[in-house]
Amino acid sequence: MILSAAAMAISFAMPQFAEASTTQNSITVTQQKAVKYTEVTAASLPEAVTATLTKDYIGYSVDKIFQGDDGTFKIALHKEAVKTTLLFTSKGELIK
Repeated sequence: MILSAAAMAISFAMPQFAEASTTQNSITVTQQKAVKYTEVTAASLPEAVTATLTKDYIGYSVDKIFQGDDGTFKIALHKEAVKTTLLFTSKGELIK
């Protein structure tokens, strides 16, 4: 018993070695091209966009419509004091 107590005392007195590890983080940076928008008329909207506006935004008035050089559509709407801007893909899918 005395021997095991002595062994424990020695193990506590010895410096503890920690294994060092190296972590490498990989960071990917992508630069997106700035989209340039040009104001267009409602006639240039894809049918899917028009259908979504008619169905989901009843009572809203369209203020301006813009088409990006990447094919997206940005639509500024309002309903009374509430203003919102929607972004659609060229296929008419709502992005935000």
